[in-house]
Amino acid sequence: MIFALICLIAKSSLMCQTTVLSQNDNITIAQCNNCKVLNIWRAGVLMNFSFDQFEVFYQSTKKLSFDDYLENRPDGKEVVILSTPLPDISLVFTRYEWEEFFHKVDEALYMRRIYEMVHF
Repeated sequence: MIFALICLIAKSSLMCQTTVLSQNDNITIAQCNNCKVLNIWRAGVLMNFSFDQFEVFYQSTKKLSFDDYLENRPDGKEVVILSTPLPDISLVFTRYEWEEFFHKVDEALYMRRIYEMVHF
């Protein structure tokens, strides 16, 4: 019984302590301070990054212009398709989703830096 109680206390002290960095109706970007993981929740997709991976993702995508990578879906809607490390899975963005996504990523990075200054 005591062992179970110790395990429960240890587990609860290690649970994720999530901080929402940026959020709207379509996107939530949050970080777990214990796990050192950043999560992007978007339209049925959850993307997980280490803090370093998130910086690399941001640096490699922030320079991309929607118009330079424009494609048309079968219904004719203009989209950008971002490849992922898994060849059969890609991220698809309309122009609005693209702008919204990177606005939220910028906001999350800004808030992450603020939290770092305040808490470290």
